[in-house]
Amino acid sequence: MANQTTNIAIKDLTLWDENARLPDKFFNQDEVSLIQYFVSKPDFKIRTLIESIISDFDLPQLEKIVVWNDGEENIVLEGNRRLAAYKLLCNPGLLSDNKLREFIEIESKKINITDDLTLECVLVENREDAFRYIDRKHYDGNNEVNWKDTERAHYSKRRGNENSLELIKIGIAKIVRELDIPEEMKELVLGMGFVTTFYRIVTTTPAKKEFKYSFDENRNLVVGDKDFNEKLKIIIYSVLSKRDIKGNVIDSRALNKTEKIEDFIKSVYKEDVKIVDEKIKESTSENMFGETSVSLGPGNKKQKVLPKSTSRKFLIPMMCTLRIKEVKINNIYRELRESLLLDETNNAVPNAVGVLFRVFLEISLDHYAKMNQKIFRKEDTISQKIPWVVKSLEEKGYDKGIFNNINKVGSAKKENTYLSIDNFHEYVHSTTTQPSSSELKLKWDNLQSFFVTLWEDLNKK
Repeated sequence: MANQTTNIAIKDLTLWDENARLPDKFFNQDEVSLIQYFVSKPDFKIRTLIESIISDFDLPQLEKIVVWNDGEENIVLEGNRRLAAYKLLCNPGLLSDNKLREFIEIESKKINITDDLTLECVLVENREDAFRYIDRKHYDGNNEVNWKDTERAHYSKRRGNENSLELIKIGIAKIVRELDIPEEMKELVLGMGFVTTFYRIVTTTPAKKEFKYSFDENRNLVVGDKDFNEKLKIIIYSVLSKRDIKGNVIDSRALNKTEKIEDFIKSVYKEDVKIVDEKIKESTSENMFGETSVSLGPGNKKQKVLPKSTSRKFLIPMMCTLRIKEVKINNIYRELRESLLLDETNNAVPNAVGVLFRVFLEISLDHYAKMNQKIFRKEDTISQKIPWVVKSLEEKGYDKGIFNNINKVGSAKKENTYLSIDNFHEYVHSTTTQPSSSELKLKWDNLQSFFVTLWEDLNKK
């Protein structure tokens, strides 16, 4: 049969014990044990999900659950967290946590739910089809683009739920859009990489006081400082170049403190806008089609686009320059970039490169964690380390798209992608598996943006 959409009762749906959210020790465990694990992990936000199900119980189900029938049971391959929440609403007695059980018992009375309730499901013909759904959701983010701060603020305002902070963000974003600066700078400062630092500067108490913010009768932002546009241009240049007008490096972490923000704001003078205009002009170039681009930052050097090519002689392209202060890690990086041959000749050493590539990955993760006050346990696997590092980097504002491929390394089965950590393990432990030179170079090409981001972030410390 072809994949089909159907309704299946909660009581007839079974949690998947091989779900990527579950450690290996839960294979073949009973459903109660799986539910207890989901509840025990704060990151899974089961209580929040239950509250959401109750409050939106009158709304149609937005996302289908993906189910595969193995001949005996309807196994949920995508939607296990939601299914666990539904099963708890139907039977709070599954919980050993008395406090949460009492909460669910009280809340579940607000809705008419039993385990006869049906959920809309996609019943797949085989597990491989299910994996395609999982890939699309968890690797590709369902091809959705997350809202940025300004977009979330716009939504709140249009729903009538806005607060003063969101109104300031909307007002500031509108002013930025109207400034006489290159469009690329506007997109950068309001994008994922810089918006947190930018809004931290212009929306906090020192900014409100210095620039004399208020709102008109339509809740639109009014700025009392007549020189605000000039000062805002200076602030934007400083945020993007990571240096103040005098050339001093700006530490974005220091700007978490109100007094540091106040000091920075008071150092911004409208007269310096002429210097900024000149620096922007020097940093702007035009190609043969009349398109302009701006390159800002220490040294005012432009970022080069790294080519993807398996014709190179080593794992790491020569154009990929990582600044690694730890001696051992740097030596491994240099060996992979300059010493261990990885071409199609008999002198190539793909087995050695495969093993050292895996080592470089793990010690990079360990070092990042250590420098961010996290010490992994000896029993922690690479599959457990990757999500922690990725989450840490995402919380710093890096684009989530950077981490799509490294997430595959940590969570995918080896039969689904050559990036799986299981394949890395086989380079070390298998007596038969041997990587090819082209396979290894393709792996690096897919993971390079992650390594570049990780080591650039470490160099900020």
